Amino acid sequence: MNQQQLERIASDTFQKLFGLRASFVQTELTFYGCVVFLATDKQKAVIKFSKEIGRLAKEIQGLERLNKILDCPVPAIYFYGRDEGYDYLVLEWLDGQSAHELPLDKKAIATFGEHYTDVLLALHECSHEQGFELDDHTFSPRLIDAFEHWMYPVYRYLMSAASPFSRQLKDNFASLWESRAQVLAPINQGSSLVHDDCHIGNVLFDPKTYRVAALIDPCDVGFKHREFDLFHLYDVRPDLKLADMYIKKAKLADGYQARRWFLSLWDDAKHSRNIGWYDEEWISHKFERYGQECA
Repeated sequence: MNQQQLERIASDTFQKLFGLRASFVQTELTFYGCVVFLATDKQKAVIKFSKEIGRLAKEIQGLERLNKILDCPVPAIYFYGRDEGYDYLVLEWLDGQSAHELPLDKKAIATFGEHYTDVLLALHECSHEQGFELDDHTFSPRLIDAFEHWMYPVYRYLMSAASPFSRQLKDNFASLWESRAQVLAPINQGSSLVHDDCHIGNVLFDPKTYRVAALIDPCDVGFKHREFDLFHLYDVRPDLKLADMYIKKAKLADGYQARRWFLSLWDDAKHSRNIGWYDEEWISHKFERYGQECA
């Protein structure tokens, strides 16, 4: 992605939408793309670009669904467009500070942790009577069947000659795929609405109160299982022990620690298929941890 080109597209779009030329422009390169922050003394907006085709359309649907459920803000959608071969999404600029910058203060950590885990619990209390949501707007009553529907294209990709995965990792994922029914059996029923990328890099906090100010950047929002969110709480700032705080409030089925690594590994495979990301050492380490939990 050409950063200067994206900044120009974002600035031109801002002027067309709001009739103002942005006096402040800041750009952040992200895992899935690029985010441009623009502002004047009268107007602010955020413009997102994605490496993955179709990602922003999914984000629109996810934000709309979360907005109906959550008691904390999610960004409003101003515009969805395409220019010079790039899709982009114009979003409300919400005040707050990224939660990965939460200070090392007991009160801050406790206040944020209590509020954020309550926000997630409220989201996860939303279930669907038909079970787990498939990509084609149908449902499966069994998580195992839904998981196969979601992940078989990912498995097919990583086993192909086109994928960057080593022979050893392909063999490991083949064994992981064969174990899916056994690993998921304890959570085969009972869906929850999930954000699907809820690490705290995707949360804003109020620096005065330390409470959640906003939830942003949903991935594949849908009715899955709450554990599809829970493993993300280890991804950024594990020192905050957010997963431990959540688990104290919600009893989990036996085998959770192994499923944590199982789901995280498939999440990495999904990201590789979506945007070509690959880190052999990172993935191999997760397989080691998964093996330790299964021993």
